[in-house]
Amino acid sequence: MTGLYRDSGLEIYEKSHYSHGEHISEVEEILTWYKSGKKRILDIGCSGGLHVIEFAKKGFSITGLDIEPSAIEIAKKRNANNKQKANFMILDIEKDELLGIGTYNFVYSIGNVLSHIRKDNLIKVLCKIRECLDEDGVFLFDVLINERPFQEEILPGNNDIIWKRKINEKTGRINMDGIFLESGFKQHFDVWGYTIEEIRGLLRTAGLREIEFSEKLNFSEKNKAKNPVSLYFRAKR
Repeated sequence: MTGLYRDSGLEIYEKSHYSHGEHISEVEEILTWYKSGKKRILDIGCSGGLHVIEFAKKGFSITGLDIEPSAIEIAKKRNANNKQKANFMILDIEKDELLGIGTYNFVYSIGNVLSHIRKDNLIKVLCKIRECLDEDGVFLFDVLINERPFQEEILPGNNDIIWKRKINEKTGRINMDGIFLESGFKQHFDVWGYTIEEIRGLLRTAGLREIEFSEKLNFSEKNKAKNPVSLYFRAKR
């Protein structure tokens, strides 16, 4: 089956999540609190580059990384068409080093990208991210949450996807199936969920601090959670 983040799968994913300009709104929400004058940004797991290009339109110097070559190809074509100053690279955050790409004042990874990383390898990835942050750099990310009661079925909200999930509460391993109602496309994932305290501990071990979490990308409600599917976290070096 074609992967969700490549070729026609990426088109289906973007149509379901971003066809109404949601990426524009998400960038605007981030910019309600990220007001640094420093302009260097890194997007880990940029997919087709929608958020990267939106940040570039606002004057930021931004690099997007993704493991999927076809997604990076789409991002580069979009960037050429939009004539924005953004860079895109194929990179496997689990296997490849980040030191060679410079340092950044703001690094983000949204869309639960880090939940796709093997749980026993996440601390190594967090340490890599810390090393590419400036001294006062900010790191934003989200992960799937392992909390009771765990939502085993997530019905369509703003998109046309039904998610069906099963979790091993002890390990955090989640078996997740997405059903895209309009296209009939189906995709299976084996991903990881974390308790809030697990994430706090991993960030401390990686040398990151000042942790806050929120269900909202603008962090208008901090350190509150109501049976969340996933949460946004932010931390500083």
